[in-house]
Amino acid sequence: MEKNSKIKLIDLFSEHRNCNKCFDNKLIKSNGNEFRTSDIKGPQPRWVGKNYFNSFIRICFILINPGSGNKTPNNEWGSLNMLDLKNTDEVRMSAWKDIMETNLRGMPNWGAWKKLYLDSFGLDEFFNVIAFVNWMLCAAKVEGKNGKFTNAYNKASLENCFSNVSNEAFKILDPNIVIFSGQTSINAAVKDSIPLRERRKLSGTNSRKIPIDQLKNTVRDCFQDKTEFYYMGHYAYINSKDYEDANIIRNELGL
Repeated sequence: MEKNSKIKLIDLFSEHRNCNKCFDNKLIKSNGNEFRTSDIKGPQPRWVGKNYFNSFIRICFILINPGSGNKTPNNEWGSLNMLDLKNTDEVRMSAWKDIMETNLRGMPNWGAWKKLYLDSFGLDEFFNVIAFVNWMLCAAKVEGKNGKFTNAYNKASLENCFSNVSNEAFKILDPNIVIFSGQTSINAAVKDSIPLRERRKLSGTNSRKIPIDQLKNTVRDCFQDKTEFYYMGHYAYINSKDYEDANIIRNELGL
């Protein structure tokens, strides 16, 4: 399973290396402006542990989109260009390894990422059997009213990427534990969108599990019947409730 699935995932990012379906798209706008590509162009793979695909337990965090900021220098993403299908499998496998190392170096610099997703869950020892992926695989930016560019995503861009590309990434990753992180990520997955604070109230203090019948059919179809689904806050908008989410899920999973 490991080799075939890993190659399939690399092939997916290679095949869509030059995808621009969310850019210069009149249906995807913010503040009346169309999305533009960030300095790092093309779909960005996030961390996939080296033992993920042959592990009995596969935990996958599904986040929103790659930020368009400068927390990881652009030149460190140079290997993305080597994923082009014109290159040999050997070259693309080497590029993938470099991209995973870029993720590894970048995580400590991505704000509360490590503290929330690894430390709070006690996942350091499981680091090589977990994965991260985004609904929207490309980083985007949009010009605001003040003329400055900011990180860009919205419901339309997430749905567009999911219908075209990221749904295939979800299927290939084939996790048995999925954790949707961030209100936008959660609401992209469920039939009924509600604020995160309301969802927490409904769940109580002992669970962050999402019943499978609450998921959109298109999302359910990406995973196996026995897959378990959870939700939590997001590292970029960190507060004490997000750490509470992590602790609740950790207890539910027996980690």
